Amino acid sequence: MPEANFLIEEWNETHPRWNEFVACLETTAPEQAPFVFEGYYRAYPSYLYIALQSNEVVGFIRFAVQPIGPEAKCPPLYRNGVLLTEAKIHAFAVREDARGQGIGTALQRQTIRKAKELGCYQVASYSSYGRDANYHIKLGLGFGAQPEVHGDNEQGVYFILPLQSEGA
Repeated sequence: MPEANFLIEEWNETHPRWNEFVACLETTAPEQAPFVFEGYYRAYPSYLYIALQSNEVVGFIRFAVQPIGPEAKCPPLYRNGVLLTEAKIHAFAVREDARGQGIGTALQRQTIRKAKELGCYQVASYSSYGRDANYHIKLGLGFGAQPEVHGDNEQGVYFILPLQSEGA
């Protein structure tokens, strides 16, 4: 496999090039902007990884560390008295001209590494139907898939990757 021709960096709102991320978000995946900027997602610690190629923002992934349960209007889930958390991916995209080079997979892997480091029980992600490249990456990394229909009749897939297990 050829050497990667991109870098992945962790950014936040104070990064001097933040506006470049916003521009990439608005052109590549504008429907995901509410998941980056609206208040609910600020209630939990969040992380943003940026993919740079030739010093340009070509992709990103943002996730929050949240308790498992409340987002689905259920009580928090505990195991042996410990609150279980998940790294919930809220935004993920790679510019069309940069796809097929392993950038999306590298962003997902970075999220998995960070989630393990943070002690998350799982990585979770929802994607509406028709995002085959995203599905390909997630399934290739070992995520399980559960199709579902949201209340507005939007069909999609909920992906879960367990990170902690005591085995069977």
